[in-house]
Amino acid sequence: MKHINSTIFRTFLVAVMLLSLSVGSYAASMKKIKHWFLLASAGDVRLYAKGAKARKKLAKSGKKAVPFLITQLGRKNIRKVLEAERALRKMGDDAMPYLIMALADTNKGIASLSTRILGSVGNKDAIPPLMVAARYGYPGLRGSACYALGRLGDTVAVPILIDALTDTIASVRRLAALSLGRLGDKRAVEPLFALLSDSSYAVRYTAQNAIAKIDTRKALDIALEKLDSANIPEKYHLIVLLGAIKNEDALPTLEKLLQDSDPHIRGFACEALGHFRGNWRVANMLKHSLWDNSPFVQMKAENALGKIKKAAA
Repeated sequence: MKHINSTIFRTFLVAVMLLSLSVGSYAASMKKIKHWFLLASAGDVRLYAKGAKARKKLAKSGKKAVPFLITQLGRKNIRKVLEAERALRKMGDDAMPYLIMALADTNKGIASLSTRILGSVGNKDAIPPLMVAARYGYPGLRGSACYALGRLGDTVAVPILIDALTDTIASVRRLAALSLGRLGDKRAVEPLFALLSDSSYAVRYTAQNAIAKIDTRKALDIALEKLDSANIPEKYHLIVLLGAIKNEDALPTLEKLLQDSDPHIRGFACEALGHFRGNWRVANMLKHSLWDNSPFVQMKAENALGKIKKAAA
């Protein structure tokens, strides 16, 4: 019995010693990690060479460094934040599980920046948690998650992003529209048109650009159909969109709009015509608009002609 107790004690003692060595080793490596981070984020010209070496070591330090780096995303010192973000991006898949957990962090800065990093890492395993964040997170997190989903390039996120187009926060609507344009899924065309009458100019402008990137024929048909009944400012965006789609079937409508009594409509028609490069008839229409009695129309015509000349050079 004594022998058994003695054996158990020795085994326990060895285990404790191994554990203490392991903890000591981890503490030592964490000390190095913090030292490298301090050098990398110092911003002192005299430490430039050391900082560059420390940055490389930090990026190769593996999973041990990830929790510490994530805590640095919540710092007020922007240099520390950017350095932590850079290191986590380079760590890629090693950082993913921790970044996903950080989406639920009570520090909003940590949670939002984690979504941004997940989008840039490019691992599609991040899509399900990002979709949850896009639907149920606080406003900043919803917007960041929408942006990250667009960068990951998987159309499985399209329904969530379409839902986000009706979010109460303008920045979330804008980032959802931006991502839908990037993904290029035809399901988003009609919902995006609804944003052309949004109260926020940034949202309207982003939706306009997103539509132009997706299904051009369908977008052209919808734009032409909506044009006559559209209110201001939706009408202005529809006119510019007719040019951005770059389909010459829109030219008769744009030519007609150059005769409208509203100088803004004439001006935006000029802007739209600037997309049709290499067409002498378009160039002549714009040259004629240089003599318009509205300075706004003259400016838009001049800018459009400048784009056409630049493309031809």
